[in-house]
Amino acid sequence: MNASHSRIDLYRCLIYLAIAWATLGSDASLAGSADTTATNIHSLSWEHSSPVRLWYHRIGDDPTWANPQQDLSDWEYLADRRGGSQSPGIQWYRAAIRLEGTQDEFDILAISIGGLASAFELYWDGNLIGTGGSVASSVEDEISGPIRSVLRIKREWTNPGSHTIAIRLSNFHTSIEHPLGSVALGYHYKFFYEHSYKSSHRVFVGGASLIAGLFCIAMFFAGSRHRSYLLFALYCLFSLFFDLFTILNLYSEISVQHIRWIVPLFRYGQIVSLLSLVAFVIFTYDIGHKALVAAFAGLFSLISVWLSVDIPSQSALSSELLPVLAGVLLLYAIYKKTTGSFAAFVGLAIWRIGKYPDLFPVGIDYHPLVYITSDIVFLFCIVLSISRRIHAENMQLQAMKLRSSRLEVDLLKKNIQPHFILNTLQSITSWIKKKPDNAYLLIEALAEEFRMINRIADKNLIPLHQEIKLCRTHLEIMGFRMGSTYELITDGLHEDDQVPPMIFHTLIENTLTHSFKTQESGTIRLSGERSDQQTVYRLSNNGSRLAEISRKSDDVVQEGMGLKYIRARLEESFAGKWALDYTLDNEQWEVTIVIEQQLPGAP
Repeated sequence: MNASHSRIDLYRCLIYLAIAWATLGSDASLAGSADTTATNIHSLSWEHSSPVRLWYHRIGDDPTWANPQQDLSDWEYLADRRGGSQSPGIQWYRAAIRLEGTQDEFDILAISIGGLASAFELYWDGNLIGTGGSVASSVEDEISGPIRSVLRIKREWTNPGSHTIAIRLSNFHTSIEHPLGSVALGYHYKFFYEHSYKSSHRVFVGGASLIAGLFCIAMFFAGSRHRSYLLFALYCLFSLFFDLFTILNLYSEISVQHIRWIVPLFRYGQIVSLLSLVAFVIFTYDIGHKALVAAFAGLFSLISVWLSVDIPSQSALSSELLPVLAGVLLLYAIYKKTTGSFAAFVGLAIWRIGKYPDLFPVGIDYHPLVYITSDIVFLFCIVLSISRRIHAENMQLQAMKLRSSRLEVDLLKKNIQPHFILNTLQSITSWIKKKPDNAYLLIEALAEEFRMINRIADKNLIPLHQEIKLCRTHLEIMGFRMGSTYELITDGLHEDDQVPPMIFHTLIENTLTHSFKTQESGTIRLSGERSDQQTVYRLSNNGSRLAEISRKSDDVVQEGMGLKYIRARLEESFAGKWALDYTLDNEQWEVTIVIEQQLPGAP
């Protein structure tokens, strides 16, 4: 029994010892765990800055709290910087740092601080290494510091081992969710490199945004007056503002007190910017029910703004869903086969995917390159889409002008032919009374001319030799009518050249009507001159009536229906590549027609 009791007592002792060991071990483990959790471990051989996430916090003010040996048992533990007090006043933050590895012999460590509330003092192992503004216990005495600071640590203070960061701050001039802001530890050169990298990215994208915005403004004032171009210009200018502010923030000391208006400007400016993008899509790509879609986008944005007033993280909702809405509208435009919609959708898709560089198999060093590429591709695709739409509009306008020109030609033809027939019939009536045989010959010649006109009237271009034959036939008829003889002399012409039908025929008819008197014979000269760039035709005569015309003022000599017909015909066949001029000099009338790049046998 004694042995049995002894064994039982021994077992009880062992159990008690096990429980005690487990309890002590658990406490030790918890203590160790808490201590390990609250320690930020940083490698001295890293290539990038590393954020300090684990902190202790305390409201109040005591200079001894910067001491590394300070007891933290009554301090509030914060994970990932979240927490702290938003109430105005002085408060402290502390973080345990363990440095491991070998320090770079060519650089020193630095601490980057951004977004702190108002003013701060930064301590490393109890030593003050820098300040931002002036910490104070009242709003009158506090001086706000910069939004971002990079403070270097002496090399002899950053040996491997345990260290302490302490931050004393006050926040009378700002009120943000996390007063501590962002704190990161890294090599000084790395901070400079990261800032330069970010600024180069922003400068490049900002420049592209500026060019795209100016392009859209120029397109608006160039004559198209499409308001949608101004909407995309508004989006580009907002993007330019964000880029320029980011660059300014990296290289200048902007007071942290401006956060109170900077944060809303960024938050609501982003919503306005994206709303402009959605409105641009609606009004550019012929989305049906524009008013309904615009109202939906506006309501969506108002809800986003309302959500982001008290919950800043909700502002990301609009930055993600508004581009999605624009993408859905572009898909609908693609379904409707709207010009330029596919290019715009591709650019929008690449732009949004580029906002998540982790999706690409590239290192973190290349993330800004992903941003740059996606932004530039997006702007390029939108400008390409606008250009395609402008080209399509110009083609449509050109087609309308051509159709209008053809209608004008048809109208002129209907007016010219009855005018010519009426004059000829009057001559036939006169000849029938005087000389019936001559009237018969006139009718035969007139019938031949009508047959020639009917063969060529519907064509845009005919060979020059056909036009000359028609002119000679017409001169024969007019000789019968006027009781005179007319001769057409040609010089330097290439008979295979293509010309609009009846342009020289019309000029010769005008010549006979206005230059020669009744029964006055005359000579008409038609010459041509060809170069690599153009062909020049000159038609001239020296009828006796020109002397009377030359004595009249210039405003009396007006263009009639014949010259209007010739201009319409030239524009129809050589749009914008022709010129017509006429002069009366030394009692000689000369008409000059210039046709650019006229090639033999051109259709």
